[in-house]
Amino acid sequence: MKLSRVEIKNFRGIGEAVIDIEDFTTLVGPNNIGKSTILHAIHLVLDNKKPQPEDWPNKIASDEKMIIVCEFKDIEEWESKKPAISKLVHEGKVKVRLLAEWNEDKSNYSYYYSVFSNEYIYPWDGFKNYSEARKDDVCKEIFDDFGIKSAADYKEAIESLKDFTRGTFPEKIKENIDWHEKKFATSLQQAIPHVMYVPASFKIEDELKSTNNSPFSYLFSNKLFPLVRKDDSYNQYLEKASLLQQKLRGQSESEGFIEGLDGALRKISETLNQILDFDSKVKLSIGDIDIENLFVKAATFLIDDEIETSLNYQGSGVQRALAFAMLETNAEVESEVSGDQRTIIVLYEEPELYIHPHLMRRLKNTLGQRSKSSKWQVICSTHSPFLISLADNPKSIKLIKRDKQNARKVHQIDETIFEVSGEYDERVMLRATLDFHPTVCECIFAKRVIVVEGDTEVAVFSLLTELSARLGITDNLYKDITVISAGGKWTIPAIARILEKMDIEYLVIHDEDRKGLNDDELEKLPAIHPFNANKKILDVAGEGKVFLVKDTFEHLIWNEKEREGLKSNGKPFNSWKRIRQYIDGQINLSQESEENLKSIIDFAFVEKKL
Repeated sequence: MKLSRVEIKNFRGIGEAVIDIEDFTTLVGPNNIGKSTILHAIHLVLDNKKPQPEDWPNKIASDEKMIIVCEFKDIEEWESKKPAISKLVHEGKVKVRLLAEWNEDKSNYSYYYSVFSNEYIYPWDGFKNYSEARKDDVCKEIFDDFGIKSAADYKEAIESLKDFTRGTFPEKIKENIDWHEKKFATSLQQAIPHVMYVPASFKIEDELKSTNNSPFSYLFSNKLFPLVRKDDSYNQYLEKASLLQQKLRGQSESEGFIEGLDGALRKISETLNQILDFDSKVKLSIGDIDIENLFVKAATFLIDDEIETSLNYQGSGVQRALAFAMLETNAEVESEVSGDQRTIIVLYEEPELYIHPHLMRRLKNTLGQRSKSSKWQVICSTHSPFLISLADNPKSIKLIKRDKQNARKVHQIDETIFEVSGEYDERVMLRATLDFHPTVCECIFAKRVIVVEGDTEVAVFSLLTELSARLGITDNLYKDITVISAGGKWTIPAIARILEKMDIEYLVIHDEDRKGLNDDELEKLPAIHPFNANKKILDVAGEGKVFLVKDTFEHLIWNEKEREGLKSNGKPFNSWKRIRQYIDGQINLSQESEENLKSIIDFAFVEKKL
């Protein structure tokens, strides 16, 4: 089974949130918004832990109940055949709820795990024991039909008796569909996925400790040491250790004694006898040696990168990667339940920490490949555009923001927002754009976005601060604005739809592309012609959010005569160079060009406009 939905109420900084979970889910948003809180809530339930007092909002006792609900779907065949799991399934799903609440005087709190399921109430459930139940006519009839003649029979066959009653006397059974409290015992542990948590900060020393619950200790005992134990040299090692024990105790006549040891012990005996005035002999006694425990305490990992070094001397990126590798291997071992593997959910805080972009891409690919398996899910919190996928899997992105009432709100996307009509397929266009312009993903992390048509606009707006000063624009400019290139007009509607869904402020700047054509000529243009994108952009973004450049962006900074010698493949560089020269006072722009630039900057960047 896989996690499909999480509901959170009154947990840490989150008052209320509902998050749909995909095979690969990315939680994005500003610092201190609740991304790690969501991961912690999932971890709490999947590991059936007790919430702590500081897990309540504002870290104080509250009249409000803390509730975390994890809903699971895609129940596998082997799971549905296990009675302990099948009884927890309702309408093809398993829903587990953690509920915690304070007592009236706020001196203590209690917590309960429940499962939303259909529980049967059998006729004998209202009686204390078999003897009392047998006095009831309905119970007696069922017992006799099944062949129950004693309390021992009743105790031994209770599960079979329930199955028999459901099939033979269904009218005698009541059903109760509700939350039913469950001790987090074997049944739940067999049902829900195994969790694998990689926090943003940790000490590698803690991961490598020889304690029973450390990742290294578990990995060594369950995966590595069994392989060591199979080797012949290990058996030879045990034989030598046993021989050494015998020699220390003086019990190995064939191998003799340890040189000098007998004499040293004799001197101790003589001194002891002089003090105590009796005849005694001191021997060196060695208890049984727990070889495996000694191995665990002595063992550790070294990184062989030309020079062998301990993990403490490795960078933070290597340490976190190794922690992930250990947890992953442990998860594969621990997730085995009666020969069938439970789903593994990876909760990864900011995977991009401490690693450079190329390694980040490799890690993303690794996590992505894991999530394609029917046995894995990955949930990340991140500030990096490298780890999100706007086109391939828009549902994977969950943006957490504060609303106007300062409450945290989760914004989600699904692929149905993209329009598909004939040649026009917004999702395909967006995917192509992202292959060439991966920086488009940065829009998810921005407070405000200016969507432009291509690289020419990006080149010019990179000089915005100096250009504004040259034009005499003194209004404060927003520092949190992100300019992104759509890589063409037809991709703008898809990007605008995403920004609308995520409630991110944005404006659009694009060319009209009339190219001197009259209305009749425009009517005859192919449907996919850039001019025909104008209406689509306006329909999606709406009035007030679109600046239509007449006719192209180059018209803003060159007059007609100056544009004659321009080459299309050098537009971004030539535009940047011309504005750079204008800022440096090497050239002057026409009055019309200056007014055009002022208009577009006023529209997009001046504070009063946003």
